[in-house]
Amino acid sequence: MVTYRATLDVPEDLVSWLENLIATRRGEAGGSWRALTSWDQAILVLVWFIKGDSYPELGRHFGIGTETARRYVEETVDALAGLAPDLSAALAATGSERRVLLDGTLIPAWRCAAVATEDNPDPLYNAKHRRHGMNVQALTSSSGELLFLGTARPGSVHDLAAARADDIIDAATAAGVEIIADTGYTGAGGTCRTPARRPKGKGHNGWEKKANAAHARERAPAERPFADLKRCRLLDKLRISPSRVTQVLKALLVINRKQTSLSRA
Repeated sequence: MVTYRATLDVPEDLVSWLENLIATRRGEAGGSWRALTSWDQAILVLVWFIKGDSYPELGRHFGIGTETARRYVEETVDALAGLAPDLSAALAATGSERRVLLDGTLIPAWRCAAVATEDNPDPLYNAKHRRHGMNVQALTSSSGELLFLGTARPGSVHDLAAARADDIIDAATAAGVEIIADTGYTGAGGTCRTPARRPKGKGHNGWEKKANAAHARERAPAERPFADLKRCRLLDKLRISPSRVTQVLKALLVINRKQTSLSRA
């Protein structure tokens, strides 16, 4: 068997922060001897996120069993996800600006027969992208900071339906926060603002073109957080249970926000 060394493109302070989180959770849970130190477990989890290694690969790299690797990853993911901001905290974080950018994305995933229903035998299939995946809604600040990730839903769920299911539209309206979104959210109501749609068989007039161009500039930063998240090879094509995707994405959100704060320090 051949071994090799690899480098993770993350600051050491992030590993130290994650190590402290793991050590704290271990102390709360109690228990006996662990196969890996808190530091090594932190690195294992970051390798899983960034490199996308499978549990058997992680086990071989770190000299532990496959099930042990899976358990270490899942317990750390749950600890991280518990720190993710909820919707009310995300809306409060808009401050005096009172504006958020709403967008959705499809995270590619293996087709999973376990989520099939009688009404929809292939719910993970997204007709727009012509692939299987999970639909996730995100709220971003005007500066491009990721504030909130909603529940991961089957790819066949429309963006507007997913946003409503996450209560984003109603909560933002009640909080007096303006939502900037694309045409996929047309008809959302409340404080949600979308571009002017082109009338069937006609083109936009000059005023509509200018308004839509200004709208596009406002919502452009919403694309950046998804691009940052998808740098993690884990999201190239999810191989985990659909029921775990929400937890994993919220854990990634926490890591993303922590890494951003460390880079600004």
